[in-house]
This record gives sequence, structure tokens and C-alpha cells, in this order.
Amino acid sequence: MLNWISRFWRTSVIGSFLAGLLFLLPIVLTVYIVAWIVDFVRGAIGPGTILGTLLTRGGSYLAGLSNQDTLAFWLGAGIALAGIWLLGLVVKTGAKHAIQDYLDRLLARLPFIRSIYTPVSRVVRLATDRGSGAPGDLSGMSVVSCRFGGAENGVDILSLLASQHVFNIAGERRRLVYVPAAPIPMSGGLVLVHESAVTPVPEMKVDDLLKIYVSLGALAPEVLPGAIAAPAATPQAGRKQEPDLAEPSLEGISGA
Repeated sequence: MLNWISRFWRTSVIGSFLAGLLFLLPIVLTVYIVAWIVDFVRGAIGPGTILGTLLTRGGSYLAGLSNQDTLAFWLGAGIALAGIWLLGLVVKTGAKHAIQDYLDRLLARLPFIRSIYTPVSRVVRLATDRGSGAPGDLSGMSVVSCRFGGAENGVDILSLLASQHVFNIAGERRRLVYVPAAPIPMSGGLVLVHESAVTPVPEMKVDDLLKIYVSLGALAPEVLPGAIAAPAATPQAGRKQEPDLAEPSLEGISGA
């Protein structure tokens, strides 16, 4: 009786609870992530922060609101969003590079600010400036396959050729390759690979490579070029050939 109760508890009660928990887990995680983002934004630009105080003062100054901080904050936030939208219209007209170059020159004159702004701006442009042809444009890189561990038993890693320049390391020609990481491609690393171990994959785009790493390989059959993603021979087909190879030997033995 006790064994039956214990088995019923493990299979029916706990099993059903875990099944329901796993079913709700994606929804719970989604709600948790959204709540975390809202709390992060509120802590960064909400009332009481430096940026939130600026928005509140701006809304109070423009609307003449003296004792209504909440209304003044939302008014200032609305004005800031409208200003960002107008800036986006100006940037889309083709003035992006002129404004960007002016800001780069202006902030480069500030000793402490430029040490923070320069690397941050390069990382942001690396991830956002697609197809612009500008230095650091991620789409300007090409997809390559790097062989590590030897020609026969080595492994191939899909990577990005970070530079067309050939580096000479200890008398050997090396290529600078960026190896992404999954599921966050931007958390990879740069390696200098022997030129003979780098094989271009011209049929593949940079966005397709990033999709593979972000999806942990789940989208590989859909994204990889047909020559790479071609299905291998099934094990059943290989086993069917074995009787054909064995039958002649058996007939030879019986005839002898």
C-alpha cells in the first residue's frame, strides 16, 4: 500500500505538477524578463534619477507645471521621444554621416569622455551599421570556415573574416578571424588562423551566420547553403549493401 501511494505521488502528483510548470515556464520567463526591463528603465530614467530629473524640469519649464512632477516628467519624456523621432527623420535624409563626424570630432576633444565614447560608438556601429560600407560594418565581413586540429580529424568552425589584410606571424601567413559564440555572437573572440585553414563560404551571408549562433544551431538546416547542409547517406542504405557483399562469398563456399 505504501509503495502504491509513493508511486502514485511520484508519477501522478509530482509528474503532473512538473508538466504544468514546464508548460508555463516560457510565459513566466517572458513576464519576468519584461518586468526586469521595465524596472531597469525606471531605475535608469525614471523620476528621481539624473535623466528623470532633467525630463521633469524640461516638462515643468515648457508647460509651466510647478507642483506636478509626475505630469511634468511624462510631458518631458514625450517631448524627448518626439525629438528622437525628428532626429531619425534627419538621419534618414542622408545627414547621418555629417552629424556623426561632427559629434566624433567634438567628443574626441574631451580627454575623459573620448576614452568612453570612442569604443562604445564603435561597438554600437559594428552591430547597427549594416550595408553602409563604413569601417566596422559587420555586413562588410565575409563568412569563412576555419579548420582547427588538422586536415583529416579536425573541426570546422563558421567564422567571420574580420580583415582582408594578411598578417605575417613568425614567417607564416595568418588571417584575422572573428569566432562568434552561441547564443550571443558578439561574445566571441579574435584569432589569427593560418591562411591555408581559412575557406571562404561566399554563398552564406553574415546575418545567416548570426542566426545559426543565436538559435544554437536549430536554424542551421534552413540557413546553411545547400552544398554544406546536404543530407548524408542514411544508415539503412549502408546496411542494405552488406548482404550483397556477403552472398557471393557464401555461394563460393557452398560450390566448393
